[in-house]
Amino acid sequence: MPNTDLSAEFAVSLSSALKDMHRALISAETGDDPALRENPYTVLFALIGDPRFEWMGVLSQLITRLDEAVAKPEEQEPDELAQIVRAVQNLVGEGDGSASAFRMRHVMALQKEPEVGIATGKVRKALANRPVDIG
Repeated sequence: MPNTDLSAEFAVSLSSALKDMHRALISAETGDDPALRENPYTVLFALIGDPRFEWMGVLSQLITRLDEAVAKPEEQEPDELAQIVRAVQNLVGEGDGSASAFRMRHVMALQKEPEVGIATGKVRKALANRPVDIG
């Protein structure tokens, strides 16, 4: 990750937007299921082991990588942030289409839950505001 204040600020902004999107996607996927709405631990265990949520794993992994890049920039590969940006672009439909399984579920969630659209807009805005030296 380029070791600049601008890159770190961008990474924090992108991480925040991705976390908002993750929460919105969870909400869309849980829907009106009372078993998942009543207890946050039930949702947590569903996220970990329920196949309905498996498709969100790629997003969770990107958030983790991004947060690690912010926390320990000296341990990251020089192009780590650019790799993350490319992966995020694929998730929101701005990349090469390699995240098609995620995109299909994401589009379905966009139709079910308005918050997913708002959160996706935040991610796209964060991507648009990235420093020029990052992918």
